[in-house]
Amino acid sequence: MYCVNHPSVETLVTCSACGAPICPDCMVETPVAAKCPNCAKMPRSSLVRLKPDRLVLTVIIGLAAAAIGGFMFGLFVSALSFFAIIIAFGLGAGVGEAVSRASGRFRDLRLAAWASACAALGILFPFFLKGFAVYGLSSPTVDYVIAIGGVWKLLWMAAAAYGAWQRNA
Repeated sequence: MYCVNHPSVETLVTCSACGAPICPDCMVETPVAAKCPNCAKMPRSSLVRLKPDRLVLTVIIGLAAAAIGGFMFGLFVSALSFFAIIIAFGLGAGVGEAVSRASGRFRDLRLAAWASACAALGILFPFFLKGFAVYGLSSPTVDYVIAIGGVWKLLWMAAAAYGAWQRNA
């Protein structure tokens, strides 16, 4: 048997992928076995990237999920104020899941940071609505949510951000 690339060199070694005879000069050592130069070429990058159109959809879905979740948070937090941090975590997990599905289950730290930011903004959504006087629902609920101190808002935002981070990191 003679080498495919060097017809004057006799060899007993064959490529483990295609079976072509190769000489020691042509042989490429791989973690599995010896291969010919054609079979040993590195494959295309296996790095998965988020396509731009999918990224735009993910951004829009993240903001929409945060707005809807924040609206629901503003409605239910006064009735279940003791469990507000759990509800905030659930809001974050919901926003994180929406971002994850919109991106096609793409996992990336930047995407996790975006989901966390959206979830934290979702907690503040009822406060923004009250400031713009668009919140046309029960006034005691909104007044209760707005009257709560900044420390609780930060804890709720942190819980929501953590819930979203866990879904995407």
